[in-house]
Amino acid sequence: MLKGRDILEKPVVSYDTGERFDRVKDLLFDQNTNQLLGFLLSEKGWFSSAKVILLKDIQAIGPNAVIIPSKDSVSRAKEIPSIDRILEHNNILKGTRIMTTDGRDLGTMVDMYFDERTGSVEGYEVSGGLFADAYSGRSFVPALQTLKIGEDVAFVPSHTAEYMEEQVGGIKAAVQNASVKVQDTAQATGEKLQELGQVTSQRLQSAAEVTGEKFQEFTSVAGEKAQVAAETTNLKFQELARSANTSLTNAVVDPSEQKAFALGKTALESVDTPNGQILLLKGEPITPLILDTAESLGILDAVFRAAGGRLSEKVGDRIGSAVASLGIDRALGRRIQQIVRTDGGIIIAAPGQIVTETVIARAKTYRKEQAILNAVGLSSSDLVRDRTQQFASVTGSRLRSTTQSTGEQLQAGARQLWIQVKEAANELQGRSAEAIEEQRIRGALGRPVTRVILDRNDNVILNVGELITHHAISSARESDVLDLLLNSVYTETPKLSLQDMRAPQAGQAAL
Repeated sequence: MLKGRDILEKPVVSYDTGERFDRVKDLLFDQNTNQLLGFLLSEKGWFSSAKVILLKDIQAIGPNAVIIPSKDSVSRAKEIPSIDRILEHNNILKGTRIMTTDGRDLGTMVDMYFDERTGSVEGYEVSGGLFADAYSGRSFVPALQTLKIGEDVAFVPSHTAEYMEEQVGGIKAAVQNASVKVQDTAQATGEKLQELGQVTSQRLQSAAEVTGEKFQEFTSVAGEKAQVAAETTNLKFQELARSANTSLTNAVVDPSEQKAFALGKTALESVDTPNGQILLLKGEPITPLILDTAESLGILDAVFRAAGGRLSEKVGDRIGSAVASLGIDRALGRRIQQIVRTDGGIIIAAPGQIVTETVIARAKTYRKEQAILNAVGLSSSDLVRDRTQQFASVTGSRLRSTTQSTGEQLQAGARQLWIQVKEAANELQGRSAEAIEEQRIRGALGRPVTRVILDRNDNVILNVGELITHHAISSARESDVLDLLLNSVYTETPKLSLQDMRAPQAGQAAL
């Protein structure tokens, strides 16, 4: 939606020339179809030379300007009969009293809201009236049908007021019912938790005795094996942790966003390559070459963090959005207290508007569920608390019937969980190792080696200074010396002339 008042005085820009040549003076509204037809640009000579832009000829309505393809999109009002008739009647909506056909006062019209694509009027902002908000004195009258506009009063069908009354009444009833349910749930939950606490205390005491004996037996065996596994585990853990950090960072912050954030910043800490060489020194400016190299080596996330990038804010946003998406239906039937807009300025919900399925669908389209919840006075903590109370209520009713089988189920579940964890860890480790090796290969191709690489028969695969090729990678892998080759890559930038860097043999794609 867009708000009429937000459009007034917006500059009109011609897309073909980029020229700002006029401003929007008024909105052209057809009461017979309940449609916004276009905008009035000039009021000079009201009937003779008024200039208008039809909504169908507008390319975009942005937060700062109305864009049309060219000046040719501007028309003279008298050349368009439907516009000419509207100007002759000169119906002024602002200040008009809105009443139902059975005489109920809904307030004085202040503004209108319309669909930015079709021009269909979706509702009116009114001041005072039967359903005015106690805080703002405003309400939102939905445009269920067209208005019949007179000199002082505009009439809407009687069921418009009934619809608004039903929505507001629904809010009050929902609040009362919710209050009763919360009290009942709290009381029942308290009793269940007390009972559960007694049972749990007894089980913990007996479990502690058994666990103590098992722990002594386990530690004696584990102590013998721990020293042997420590060194191997430490190396694998470091590699796995580095891969996990990279995957987590890329999942939360897109690599392109990481690059855009870090470019031009000064490093707050040094960054090393996987083979131990320095890629970025503390205090060094971060250049595009450093970012590309870091990405090829799979350590772009390390450069991102060295530039001051943090995941906490992004993760918080993701969690808040996820919670809001799950609980957006809680806003249904509540009154919007503050305007909710998209990042581009489109209005999702207006102050005083009752949240409907249409509003929720629009909020989901633009990912503004959290903003809708905030606008109706709901927070993420409210949603989490309500879901926790519901869960506690359902769980409490099932505790008695499940206490006998809980121990056996927990043991079986724990064994199955441990098997799944080991399988997932092994799979993740395998994938991480393959991904790291692939990144190292991409970073090594075309670079020289710093040592002689031999196969199993002592044949020379690459000599010192020779460039790493796909064939060399394949030969090294067959001879099980690929890791040796990748650890021998020369990664520094050589200071050579173009002739020195040119290979003795021309490439297949060279000119």
